[in-house]
Amino acid sequence: MSRLGLRPRLALALVAVAALAIGVAIVLGDVGLKPRLSRSAHARLERSAQHFADVAAAVHAEAGSWPRAQLTLRHLAALDDLHAEVRSGGRVVVLTDPLRGVRAEAPLVIGSRRVGTVTISPASGGLYTPEERDLRRSLDRLHLISGAVAIAAALLIAFVLAETLTRPLRRLRQTAERMEHGALDVRVESRGSAEMIALGRALNRLAETLEHEEEIRKANAADLAHELRTPVNALLSRIEAAQDGVLEGPDNLDAMHDEALRLTRLLDDLARLADAERPGMLLDKRPVDLAEVAQAVAASFELRFRDSGVRLVVETEPAVVLGDRDRLEQIATNLVANALRYTEAGEVRLVVRQEQEDAVLEVGDTGVGIAPEDLRHIFTRFWRGDRSRSRATGGAGIGLSIVRELVRAHDGRVDVDSTPGEGSRFRVLLPALRR
Repeated sequence: MSRLGLRPRLALALVAVAALAIGVAIVLGDVGLKPRLSRSAHARLERSAQHFADVAAAVHAEAGSWPRAQLTLRHLAALDDLHAEVRSGGRVVVLTDPLRGVRAEAPLVIGSRRVGTVTISPASGGLYTPEERDLRRSLDRLHLISGAVAIAAALLIAFVLAETLTRPLRRLRQTAERMEHGALDVRVESRGSAEMIALGRALNRLAETLEHEEEIRKANAADLAHELRTPVNALLSRIEAAQDGVLEGPDNLDAMHDEALRLTRLLDDLARLADAERPGMLLDKRPVDLAEVAQAVAASFELRFRDSGVRLVVETEPAVVLGDRDRLEQIATNLVANALRYTEAGEVRLVVRQEQEDAVLEVGDTGVGIAPEDLRHIFTRFWRGDRSRSRATGGAGIGLSIVRELVRAHDGRVDVDSTPGEGSRFRVLLPALRR
């Protein structure tokens, strides 16, 4: 049974239910019919006994004695297909034929005085007349015929219903199988019952998500190859130039060292992103004051801001969260570094405060800002709105992806507001511990 498909199993289940219902109806009908038919036959036999007793009293009154009345009573009993026995004064005065099988008895009343009893039995010895037996057989045949017709109709309806119910499921299965083999652009036509429509829409959303993830995967692979190729090509070209004697001396070695450092930074960023995407294995959560985290990060950036000419403004107030201090510093470091990278003049503001149930870490700048159409992409790994500028500043498009994953690991969220030419503001909201 478990090897059958859904359609035959559903059809068999429906037929089984129909057959069970029909069988129960037949049994209940048969059980209810037999007692009623038996009571009706008994009542008929009792009426016949009473009628024969009345006739026997009348015949006796007319004949004057039982011997003279016996011939007439035998003739009347034969007409009704009955055997009769008349008792009077404790003895049998009339016996048409020996009694057999079922019997019925009625009092014999002559005048106003009961003088004996009349007992009758059908000549066949059975309770039912031939007509009643024919009726019973006809009803049994009708039960069997109606049961067979009902089962055949239930079988037909079951297969039609099973086909109707499983057709959308087969379409969903075929679509899922095509997706399994790489056809992520397929979609299910949403029709049928409300449940099937909801399931089809869910499968379509899954296909869209998989298609989008596949596009991101391909783009990531291309971006990663490009990012790795640039420093590797630079190293190869300088090594080949040194081998040919074109470039020599410490300047060439310094340039190759810079390219190697750039390659190392990229690989380090990739390792940090991989760690951030499995934060449950890495976080050591303890009560941490975000104000202390922000002040430590600000101190580490002091020289870089001084050299760039951009002012760093720090505003903090106590805001305690349950988190991993190293990872929280990594979040703040990436946001501050990103703000400094795209701010040529003006200031970067690092703010920590508590808003109701949330601890807020906010990093704002007066830099170039982000175009509205680019905002939804900024947390995608390797994505950059201006690739040439990012490459020049050393960005690989991974820092904000790391921020998002680490914030998620701390059960928080990160929002961004930005206006091109005016600057950007990133807000990290984490659940605050009650004081």
